[in-house]
Amino acid sequence: MKRVIAIDWSGAKTGARSKIWLAEVRDGRLTRLESGRDRTEIVAHLIRDADADPGVVVGLDFAFSFPRWYAEQLGATSIETLWNLVAEQGEDWLRNCPDPFWGKPGRGKPELPEHFRRTEECASTLEGSTPKSVFQIGGAGAVGTGSIRGMPHLVTLRTAGFSIWPFHEAQPPLVIEIYPRLLTGPVNKSDAFAREAYLAQGFPEIDDALAHKAASSEDAFDAAVSAVIMSRHADEISTLTATRDRTERLEGRIWWPRERREAVASSTRSADPRSDCPFCDVPGESVVAESRHAVAIRDRYPVSRGHTLVVPRAHAETLFAQSAEIQADVWRLVARVRDELGSGFNPDGFNVGLNDGQAAGQTVQHAHVHVIPRFNGDMADPRGGIRWILPEHAAYWDQ
Repeated sequence: MKRVIAIDWSGAKTGARSKIWLAEVRDGRLTRLESGRDRTEIVAHLIRDADADPGVVVGLDFAFSFPRWYAEQLGATSIETLWNLVAEQGEDWLRNCPDPFWGKPGRGKPELPEHFRRTEECASTLEGSTPKSVFQIGGAGAVGTGSIRGMPHLVTLRTAGFSIWPFHEAQPPLVIEIYPRLLTGPVNKSDAFAREAYLAQGFPEIDDALAHKAASSEDAFDAAVSAVIMSRHADEISTLTATRDRTERLEGRIWWPRERREAVASSTRSADPRSDCPFCDVPGESVVAESRHAVAIRDRYPVSRGHTLVVPRAHAETLFAQSAEIQADVWRLVARVRDELGSGFNPDGFNVGLNDGQAAGQTVQHAHVHVIPRFNGDMADPRGGIRWILPEHAAYWDQ
């Protein structure tokens, strides 16, 4: 993967040509940093570039989808269906600001099932990172406008032969969703001197002339840094595969380097881990899914195929000693794991639960939730489920 392009996007109705910046890294050097194209023009330019050199990977700075609940509410059964719905209805949403959109005068932030996609929640612990809701289409920090005016262009790119990760197998030409703050880190981007100092400290891929240009605006800075960071992790990007996760099939996922994700995960672990606790420092290679406050691992002594544990990162003997935020995050990950096990193992049912205290059978004193796939015929009569923890009271139908 010799060519990487990052686009700092804009949803502005007018003046987009000055706000949209393209940065290209070729063979490890920043070779282009330019503006002057609107959304339609930049997409047409990318298609022409890919025709000439199909090996290109492109990072686009807008949300590729909505939270799953809203996509399903719209009736979307695939990401392509959703993008087409946005193409048909998006400008009406931006004009009229119907529920669940907000940010226009008189339209405050509503109570919603969830404002963020799962990928945005996972990214929210990075220092300096405060993801914004795609439902916000007005006011400071609104990202919804750019996303709504970006998603229809993904249809165009897909039709032109681009793979769009994680919805499709990551074959070049490839498009990935980026969030520049996850790539730049906590630099004060609103300060031109801070931008210039940041570039001077650790970006040998950018020569002096292009570094000066990159420091000239936040948009140029985001495009340049994003392209360089993507290029540094080109090998990682080349190993991406299409998701099998049901939520990600509709929501998508922001790409950011594995090393930064792992650093975030490490920072959210207990400040006082127990040296004798097997769940206080779970090896990264054992993790099959993760969220902001929890990880999922396969049970070392499974009672069925796919038996998985969801473990809070912070140590506590009982889940109910954790904050409401951590508890909610754990149960969201439980639901995600259940979906993934459903796709991967095709079970006929599940037992989901936790042993809370030694009297309840807890043997590892670090809270964890069991997600156990069940299969027809795995026991003669499965009726009663978890009631069989006290066998004499299980078969209530015989009493």
